[in-house]
Amino acid sequence: MYAPLTILLLLVPAQPPDKPAPDTKAEAEEASAVAKKMTGEYAVQLGSAGKKLKLEPEPVLRWTNHLGRRFYGDVYVWTSDGRPEVIASVNNVFTTKRAAETEIQSLSTGRPVLSHDGKVVWEPDAPGVAFEPLPNAPKPGGTAANRLQQMRALAGQFAVTATYADDKKGEELRLLRAPIFRYASAAQGVTDGGLFAFTKGTDPDALLLIEARGKGDEVRWEYSFARLNGYCALRGTLKDAEVWRVEKQSHAVNTDPKRPYCCLRK
Repeated sequence: MYAPLTILLLLVPAQPPDKPAPDTKAEAEEASAVAKKMTGEYAVQLGSAGKKLKLEPEPVLRWTNHLGRRFYGDVYVWTSDGRPEVIASVNNVFTTKRAAETEIQSLSTGRPVLSHDGKVVWEPDAPGVAFEPLPNAPKPGGTAANRLQQMRALAGQFAVTATYADDKKGEELRLLRAPIFRYASAAQGVTDGGLFAFTKGTDPDALLLIEARGKGDEVRWEYSFARLNGYCALRGTLKDAEVWRVEKQSHAVNTDPKRPYCCLRK
């Protein structure tokens, strides 16, 4: 006759074997390959009949987010005469299968146009950035090393808060202290420039451009913000004074190809 404890053990149903952990390295490699292929298929130019932009061959940033679903993002830029005009984060999400989306943001004072398979899929009807002078900023330095030091110090004076739900307090994003892309463009009057990212974890939600703009003795540091997430409200401050704010957007707005920020689903 079985002892009571033995009877209880016999009545417990067998547990299914643990589900194997996903191979995140393989997923990341697949995501990067997909992102490189997708960006290579896009044609980007300034204006409907304008200059073709150059796709920089390597991503300026790679990021991951494994909260629930597993996201892998590869961030690319297109440039004109060296200056970034368009940025795109190609995001691959893995659950039971892989899906991809591309977040696009204009960094241009003009009107970029993005096509795929000969069809225009994004043509914003407004510039993506508007530059403002940086108050009390030093005169841009005479060497690249000195200007980089200045840009990093200037970027550190800014902060960005993101609010992901209407009923929740916002959280401060993390500034990556090194620019994710460094550039200059004599043709556009940019002596030096840096593209900085504010991130949640490693996921960039807001962008800050700092550029030494102008000619001769009139060169000065200027800045502009841009969003890289449409599903949250973003607030930028300079030394605690608000200088930028964008609101959380609906899905219809975020997928509108006439907006400077657009999310393309595939």
